[in-house]
Amino acid sequence: MLAHVSRQTTITLVNLLVPTLLYRARAFSTPATKSVRQRTLNDDPLVHSKLLEHIMAQPPPRRLPDTTRALLNEAVTRIQRASADRDLPSALQHWQYLAQQRNSLPDSDAYHISPALERDITNLLTSQIYQGNAFNEWNDEMKAAVENFSMQTAKTHSANALAAYMLVLIKANKAEAVINLYGAFLQSLEHVATKQDKPASSEEGLALSDIEDANPDQIDPGRVSILLAVTTAHAMQDSFAAALETYLATDIRFHHYRRQKFLGHLEENPDLHSKATKFFDRIQVASLVARPPSLSRHIINLSHSSTAHLLQKFYEDILDGIRGSDPYLAAEPSAVSETKLVALTEAGWTSFQTGFIKCERPDLAAKVWRDLAQFKIRPGVTMWTALLDTYADLRNSRQALETWDMMQKYWVKPDVLSYRAIIAVLFDDRKPEIAMERFKEYQNSFKDDPDRAITVYNTVLRGLLRQNNNGQASALITTMQTTGPSLDIVSYNTLLAYYSRLNDFKGLANIVAKMAAANISGDVVTFSTILTALLQVGKQDAPLTILNLMRKQGIQPNVATYSAIIDHQMRGQTEANLKAALLMLDKMEQDQSIKPNEVTYTSILSGLYRGNWLSHKKADEVRKNIVGRMKRLKLAFRLPTYHILIRACLDSPDPAGYQDALALLQEMEIQRIPRVQTTWYLLFSGLMQRGQWEVAKEMVAKMHLSGHEPTLRVQKLINDIRKHR
Repeated sequence: MLAHVSRQTTITLVNLLVPTLLYRARAFSTPATKSVRQRTLNDDPLVHSKLLEHIMAQPPPRRLPDTTRALLNEAVTRIQRASADRDLPSALQHWQYLAQQRNSLPDSDAYHISPALERDITNLLTSQIYQGNAFNEWNDEMKAAVENFSMQTAKTHSANALAAYMLVLIKANKAEAVINLYGAFLQSLEHVATKQDKPASSEEGLALSDIEDANPDQIDPGRVSILLAVTTAHAMQDSFAAALETYLATDIRFHHYRRQKFLGHLEENPDLHSKATKFFDRIQVASLVARPPSLSRHIINLSHSSTAHLLQKFYEDILDGIRGSDPYLAAEPSAVSETKLVALTEAGWTSFQTGFIKCERPDLAAKVWRDLAQFKIRPGVTMWTALLDTYADLRNSRQALETWDMMQKYWVKPDVLSYRAIIAVLFDDRKPEIAMERFKEYQNSFKDDPDRAITVYNTVLRGLLRQNNNGQASALITTMQTTGPSLDIVSYNTLLAYYSRLNDFKGLANIVAKMAAANISGDVVTFSTILTALLQVGKQDAPLTILNLMRKQGIQPNVATYSAIIDHQMRGQTEANLKAALLMLDKMEQDQSIKPNEVTYTSILSGLYRGNWLSHKKADEVRKNIVGRMKRLKLAFRLPTYHILIRACLDSPDPAGYQDALALLQEMEIQRIPRVQTTWYLLFSGLMQRGQWEVAKEMVAKMHLSGHEPTLRVQKLINDIRKHR
């Protein structure tokens, strides 16, 4: 516990607890009472000091002499008086004396300068800067004092003073001084901020998560302002490359409110205001292009019919950066130059193509291909496959086949994943004959790729079994067992799902036995499928059966395993699945070794809100039951839980789903859970997708009343909500 608190808090806790512990040790320690030399009360300070030194790994802070403390307190009083009199020079002079005296102490932890005291000086400093021509009125000594105070407080509490001082330098046309000051600030930090993107796989992969996890509310707003200031300084020097490099080197991002507030201070200089605005806009676009996973996330977040115009505008901004009058982006990596600093990768082009199709804007998806042709970029097989996957998601075999024919026309050879995609969409759209033709083509074209071949074979197996074509499925399995590829866990789960639908327990048992013979252990899907089958025929002891099966396979069930099975059941969206999930939950609650956690309960609650498969009355009954169980275990909703539930409510086809989301938002307010940027983004985008424009406007007003400052991404949604008539 002590590892997560401040040094001063640790010292306070030790000072409070040690006397009591020493008293109990003397009272109850038999060896101590029989020792030759009894410890006396006079030994306690020594023991106390040794314990504290051991815990803190260094000696405890020395107590200040009363005279020294009185001098320091007198300096504090003078600072308070100067701040009240709005005498900035005196306040800074006394603060500097106080800081010097504190730093000269043998142990600086023995005296702490109150953040509130420094905040008062900061408020006084910023008010004078924003209200007048402060820089020209200060002498060199005053400028040095302001800079010193700004740098010190930026390191420890808030960068607001430093941001204000940088603005003074900008107005005095001292761009180089601002850049140097920012560099000195970074060097003074113990840990320089690192890049925000940490993709799980390749940097070129498509990141399809729907919402960014970064929480702007946890960032010191002053640091946003100093980033805006140093960017403006680079703009003054016409150095976009340096500005972008600075931006990409930090995890701080421009916030709409701070950006507009900063630009407001530049209105007296229209040329600089215009140039800074241009730099801010371009940096935000370029930084996304430079991080393909973030770019893909941003595009997918805008891939809805209600936000199609925003996605189109973003695409046009990128095109302007590539072929506009002052280009700064490249259409492909090979075109990067001294002026075209970052390139749109194939993953980026593919994301735009997928996004426009999901927005139901095929005209814009077609434009992407025309633009590629104009830039003389030949789309690779990855982009064609992504297009096939998109049509597979939509179960649109007609478009998929047209795409397949176009690939052949442009001499693009389909790869393994291309065949998997086209076969999947043909089976899903009930065209098994054509699907098997493509599969035979695949078998003739790819003979030496067993690692990836299994994905195609599993797709065919799934398609045949869904068509109840048991004969061809059996023949396929025989081929896999004799010539490969060998059946894997996905193959066996596909077979288990087939026999489960038929309520064929002999078939299920046979597959489980074959898994054991092949030394393949089951996964969440395996056990969840068997659980469903058992419950469908009234086996009330199904959870115990699953538990025994897992242990027999050498799998020790834990909270994560049970929670995953429950989540898998809830995604089935039937009352039978719900019953299975609740039975598994009962089993967990009865076993101390696998007590459910917040994730377990959240998976059930989000499953209730997801879809329209359960009556609202029944869902409400189950929800109250789950919340009651959580209260008994003293589990409370945290911020991620609320986000999951709000999203599930807004994604639900239930017309009343948005009301559940608003109820959750109200509950957050009652429970004093902070509503951060992600909260408002989820709410606004969800209400827009549902066409609840008036409700969205009310929520915008509610957000502003709360004092929340929206980021640029949230502000764009707000602007669209306000424009809607």
